Amino acid sequence: MEYLPIFEHKIMRFILFCFFFLFAVSGLRSQVIPDSLKFVFGKADGTLQKTYILTGKVTDQETGEPVEGVGLHLDGFYTGVNTDRFGTYYITLSPGHHRLTFRHLSKAPLFTELTIYSNAVMNTFMTEKSYELEGVVVQSDEPDRNVRNPITGVTKLTTRELRAIPAFLGEADIFKGLQLLPGVSSVGEGTSGINVRGAKTDQNLLLMDEAIVLSSNHALGFLSAFNADVTETFTLYKGNLPATFGGRAGSALNIEMKPGSTESWQGQIGVGTSNGKVLLEGPIKKDKVGLIFGGRISNANWLLRRARDFDIQNSQLDFYDGYLGLNWKIAQGHTLEAKTLLTGDYFKFSGEFGYDWSNRVSSLNYRGILGENWSIKALIADGDFSNSFFDPEGLDAASVENGMRYQQAKATLTWANEKLAINSGVEAVYYQGKDERRSPFSAESNVLEEKIGKERGLEVGLFSSLEWDISEKTGLVGGLRFVQYNQLSPDTVFQYNEIGPIATEQILGQEVFEGGAIQTYSGLEPRISIRHNLDQNASLKGSYARLYQYIQSISNTFGPTPIDLWQLSTRYIPPQRSDNFSLGFFRNSMDNKWEFSLDGFYRVTQNQIEYRDFAQVFLNPHMETEVVIGEGRAYGAEFLIKKNLGVVTGWLAYTYSRSFFRSQGQFEETQINGGDWFPSNYDKPHEVNFILSRKMYPRGLFNLSINYATGRPVSAVNASYVVNSLIIPEYSERNQYRIPDYFRVDVSYTVEKVFSKKGDSLNFSIYNLFGRRNAYSVFWQKDGDSRQLRPYRLAVLGSIFPSITYSVQFGGGANE
Repeated sequence: MEYLPIFEHKIMRFILFCFFFLFAVSGLRSQVIPDSLKFVFGKADGTLQKTYILTGKVTDQETGEPVEGVGLHLDGFYTGVNTDRFGTYYITLSPGHHRLTFRHLSKAPLFTELTIYSNAVMNTFMTEKSYELEGVVVQSDEPDRNVRNPITGVTKLTTRELRAIPAFLGEADIFKGLQLLPGVSSVGEGTSGINVRGAKTDQNLLLMDEAIVLSSNHALGFLSAFNADVTETFTLYKGNLPATFGGRAGSALNIEMKPGSTESWQGQIGVGTSNGKVLLEGPIKKDKVGLIFGGRISNANWLLRRARDFDIQNSQLDFYDGYLGLNWKIAQGHTLEAKTLLTGDYFKFSGEFGYDWSNRVSSLNYRGILGENWSIKALIADGDFSNSFFDPEGLDAASVENGMRYQQAKATLTWANEKLAINSGVEAVYYQGKDERRSPFSAESNVLEEKIGKERGLEVGLFSSLEWDISEKTGLVGGLRFVQYNQLSPDTVFQYNEIGPIATEQILGQEVFEGGAIQTYSGLEPRISIRHNLDQNASLKGSYARLYQYIQSISNTFGPTPIDLWQLSTRYIPPQRSDNFSLGFFRNSMDNKWEFSLDGFYRVTQNQIEYRDFAQVFLNPHMETEVVIGEGRAYGAEFLIKKNLGVVTGWLAYTYSRSFFRSQGQFEETQINGGDWFPSNYDKPHEVNFILSRKMYPRGLFNLSINYATGRPVSAVNASYVVNSLIIPEYSERNQYRIPDYFRVDVSYTVEKVFSKKGDSLNFSIYNLFGRRNAYSVFWQKDGDSRQLRPYRLAVLGSIFPSITYSVQFGGGANE
């Protein structure tokens, strides 16, 4: 094996083919703008106020359901105001005549003209677009939001859009959908999490309605633990995080959950080749209190039993997730939401090894409008993450358990008018690592009980940000976040020889802390992003953000897994600090049917963690002796061309991304590759994704996904020697070679209203259509009687994987 060329002609031909194919089948059509609705409120006599309040509710004309995420455009420009989960909006207007347009991704635009001289209420209806099944659309709430949003690198998906992407086991999945967008990737099949713009998976902040989630994967990372039926929108901040978010050095993904209907009881039942699921929602008190419950449970073991490999036949894979939400409209403009997400996995590979993990996140959210320009949001949350891995057989059969418990509180106060919005607040997170335990797995095991205590920490942040429309062409988002972190007692801290490396053999003693803070870190995090419109359809954006991270995952594998340890910052493991830069050009055309963007990024990270060779990360009371502190850098560019509307939709995304690490230790024991830069495990220079979605009349939708990526780096065996009949391998420097490139094609076909006029659907999907044996890793073993070690490819899914899923709706939510 050797390093692959930077770019091959076949990749360029592939990109050009996808582009021209998408353009050829696009069938561009012009959009017809209907007549405007006209409203008059009050009279222009007497003393006029400077501003008046206009509020109302936007509902679906067919179902009567509230429509969330409707963007309000005033006199041709986006106001920054969207309808909330109950379809209500609140906007201040100057007296006189205005054009107010309501825009939503899946609805026909609603154009209104109004004359206002008093506070008023204006309720409106929106209708579906003129075609039934939409193609894949990945855009913001408003069609031109990507051009006008001052923050760079923001991507928003809805659950409806996500279902139009071919998926593994027929399940719409948030992480698989995001990985088809520019700047988002993963280490490979069978690993957890996502890598955003060259960042480690633990550098991504994952939130459920702003409540922290530590683990979110099922089935070796092939599925997300978030059921698409109970989620609504997903917002990924790749380039610049708002000051309201912190605690990670890379990106932030906020998943908004669906509120329960307050109008009527409805639900859905689905059965597929991999799992069964149920959704139920409805009013506990009509127009006041709504409830939603969604759950999934796996039934994939029958597929394992039919495998040819004996070990796979004797393996077991189980997963489940459940979500319960309650939303209460306390009064006009005041809502309270309680929600709990519970997920878990169990996996056992034959009689060799296995893991078991569970995660619970519970939160209470309050939102309220306090006056003409004031609103408030508050959150309290509790999380409990537990995992274990085990060796099930033999005298050394044992299980090792660890985890993290945490509590979170956050409050945000907002003041806003037509041109300026200011957010200020406070956030606190208390982390308590669970004791790490090893115990015998069976009665025959000779393993003794063992326990290692873990750290505690408190992270407190103050933040303030503003969003300012400086002029019709220029907008700015700026913010400042100050965070202080304390490692808390009780704990025992080891003392090391100052003239040597931090290593087990350099321990001189230990210090016991019974109370107070053991170590304190703090820092300022400035954020700024600016947008300048070149015209109504094009803009330039630039941003800078500094981020600190006080919790990170520790793993001695090339890719993240659900059983990785969460490690808090300590005296010897300082917090990560990253400086993120971004510059991009964005353009829409054909009345926002087409989008084009080119976005470049650069990141420098201090105090990044890598593991030492042959590190022992479990049951280790001095973790600092097994890790290396260094610096990271990542840079690249993202290209996207996308068609949003029409019979055929889709996009072509290309990402060039590099990610490197360099150890900073002065001793050989704390260096990797002699302190030189080397590619990180997730360094994949080239990635191409082509998505095509075509409506098949009258009720069908065909989807195609093509994925190509450079193989990830690996450390390889350069040579091997025979000493006393024992083969001794000689390894290369860290990540000097690469596994073969990745290529996969997926297809799916969905038919709606198959047997039921009220709403059912049948989905056929084929994952890995051409049965490519994409390498998960490369390992070395003896080849027959040869004395040399030879490389072999390991593929997790090296064959075609078809699936069928049928779901049926019932109750008031079904479409007649």
